[in-house]
Amino acid sequence: MRKQVFQAEIYVWLLCLLLGSGCRAQEPPAVWPTPIGAATITLLPATPTLIPTPTPLPSPTPDTRSLGDPYIPELGNLGYDVQRYTLQLALDPDVVWVRGTAVLEAITTTPLSELSLDFVGFTVTGVWWETTPASFTRSDAKLIITLPEPASAALPFRLTIAYEGAPAPTTSPHATFADSLGFVFGGQQTVYTLAEPDGARAWFPCNDHPRDKALFRFEVTTPLPYTAVANGQLHATLPADAGQQTFIWEHNYPMATYLALVAVGVYERLDDVSPGGIPLRHYIFPEARAEFEPVAATTAVAIDWMSDLFGPYPFEAFGLVMVDGLSLAMETQTMVLVSPELLGKKTAVHELAHMWFGNWVSLDSWSEMWRKEGLATYIELLWRFRDDAAGLEAEMANITSGITTNSRQFSLAAPPPAYLFDYNIYYKGAALLHALRQEMGDEAFFAGLRVYVQSYGGRAASDAQFRAVMEAAVGRSLAPFFAQWLG
Repeated sequence: MRKQVFQAEIYVWLLCLLLGSGCRAQEPPAVWPTPIGAATITLLPATPTLIPTPTPLPSPTPDTRSLGDPYIPELGNLGYDVQRYTLQLALDPDVVWVRGTAVLEAITTTPLSELSLDFVGFTVTGVWWETTPASFTRSDAKLIITLPEPASAALPFRLTIAYEGAPAPTTSPHATFADSLGFVFGGQQTVYTLAEPDGARAWFPCNDHPRDKALFRFEVTTPLPYTAVANGQLHATLPADAGQQTFIWEHNYPMATYLALVAVGVYERLDDVSPGGIPLRHYIFPEARAEFEPVAATTAVAIDWMSDLFGPYPFEAFGLVMVDGLSLAMETQTMVLVSPELLGKKTAVHELAHMWFGNWVSLDSWSEMWRKEGLATYIELLWRFRDDAAGLEAEMANITSGITTNSRQFSLAAPPPAYLFDYNIYYKGAALLHALRQEMGDEAFFAGLRVYVQSYGGRAASDAQFRAVMEAAVGRSLAPFFAQWLG
């Protein structure tokens, strides 16, 4: 994710534009599409995709619901593994109100009599275990559901949660780039979701941790002339009630919850294909087309360049969608969210690199942020200086100066919460990787990255697992190197 503009010699934070709803109404619209609920859920045929073996999840312990991330311990839930989310949403950029239904298809990993989900805000109007209503309570940021009858281990189940309301401001000690996470009713009559690292729970009930990845389907109903955009590919556009239409998107590859996206606005769609045949589709503000065309051209070439370096592009398509209201770019899977003021070739390449590092291979813990942001930053630099080795060395020298002279010094392995998206996370992470490349040599370094993607694609990996892959690639221990950089 690129949320700030960094320079190597000086420390510059990009000021975030204020979130605001302008003069939009903050009550339900007079006309809604046909209500959605447990009895009316319909699923169109989906393209079957094999889910890789998931990262093993621990068993629950008494009075403990957290999945156990040492950095954000309240995130995630135990006892089940989500296979697929279907999110049905009614959204109108002119009305600050959301009506939704989340359907979770999951498997129990241990016997359960209740389970919890991460969810904040909104009013829950109903919960169903399969087709049976289930009782529920809310405690802190958890939705706790009592099952109609105990469930055994390894039991597939379907859970439906209906909810509605005006989005409540949801602050995060980590996301200092935004006033709140969840739904953003931005400028240019857009509404979109912002979730990294702990904000998916602010717009749909979920197991909000990258260790539990799942497939996604989105059924978003919005008035004409708005278009709804989400991850994956547009499966269908269907007429709905009272001048509305429903956009159905499917993403049949494992995805962490924070990478899920819905954006609604007046868009122009641009379709393309990379020279290597990867489908590209972008959703832009029509007036930005001339500015966007060189970015699209760069993206088409860069996606093939990365495929050659790190292995085939891991998803079905790639694109960017424009939003307004904040100055940021976010590596939402297959459909990168970007505000016009940050639209640029460097930004697009950085977010594209995340498709391999951070998205296809996710973080085991949010404390390891350096690995995904450092890799994306370093790949961006490799692209920029791909024909200028001396230029890369000069830039790395500038970066080294920047990371040693700025006032915010901390271990990459344990960043303070407010510094999760700090300059050092991005650029000290990149410097670590450049030094690792020099330590290992080019052949072993790039071979190691390819094996890392191949070994952990579709699931999460830890710093220790990354180190083990790179040690195997070079044929010796790298313990002293990582102790020096991460200690």
